Amino acid sequence: MPSSGPRTLHASRAFLVRTSDMGEADRRITLFSEAEGTVSLIGKSARKSRKRFGGLLQRYLLLDIHWSAMSDRMPVLEQAVLVASFWEIVEDWEKVRHADYLLELTVNLFPQPGPKPKAFEALFAGMRALALGDNPATIVLRTEAAMLSIAGWGPNLSGCKACGTSQAASFRFAVSEGVMACASCPGGSGTPVSLGAVKTWRALQSSSPSILGRIRIAEPILSELQAVVPKYVEYCIGKSLRSLGGGQHG
Repeated sequence: MPSSGPRTLHASRAFLVRTSDMGEADRRITLFSEAEGTVSLIGKSARKSRKRFGGLLQRYLLLDIHWSAMSDRMPVLEQAVLVASFWEIVEDWEKVRHADYLLELTVNLFPQPGPKPKAFEALFAGMRALALGDNPATIVLRTEAAMLSIAGWGPNLSGCKACGTSQAASFRFAVSEGVMACASCPGGSGTPVSLGAVKTWRALQSSSPSILGRIRIAEPILSELQAVVPKYVEYCIGKSLRSLGGGQHG
C-alpha cells in the first residue's frame, strides 16, 4: 500500500476506556488523553501477546502513551508506560462501577478531538479519590458537576429565572432548560432542590478539580443532588449512560 503522507508522533498521559478485538492479533484501544482528548488506536499484536505492552492495557492505570499517525490510517499505539496505578479500585465492585462511569462520562462529554487538560485533571482526581477510598457517590457527583462546567454545560444556578432571587428556601430545577425557579414564582415545573443543595452545586461547578475533594457534602444534600444532576448529565449528552444504570445514581 502506498504511503498516505508523513508519519507524525504523539505522546500524552491517558486512561484506557475500552478495548475490542481487531482480527486475530490486534486490538482497537480507546483512551482519554490529556493532549488530544478521546483517541482510538490500534494495538498491534496486543490480542496475541499480553507482553506486547507489558500487560498495561487495562483500566484504572494512568499511562504515558506514544502513538504514530498517518492520514487515512488508524493511528497505531507504539508504547505504553505506567505512570500511576489505581488498582485498589478493582478490590471493590462499587468502586469499579463508579470508576467505569467516570470513564464513560468523560468520553461522552468530551467527544471532540483536541487538548482536554481540565477534563483530564477532573478524571484523574476522581480516579485517585476512588483508589484512596473516598465515598464513590460523592466522588461521582463532584466530577459530574466539574465536568459539566468544563464542557460548557454548567447550568445557571445564579437565581430564580423569573424573579432573580438567589436565596429562596427552595427551587425547582428544569433539566431541559438548565435553569431554576423559586417556589414563590408561579408556573413551571422541575425537580425540587433546597437552597443548601443549590449552594453546594454552585461550589462544585465553580471549583477547580484540584480542590473538589475538599468540598464536603452532607448525606441529605448528596441525595438531593443525585436526584437531579445525573438526569441533567444525560440530557446534555443525549443518552443514558450504562455504567451506573442511568438516570439516577443511588
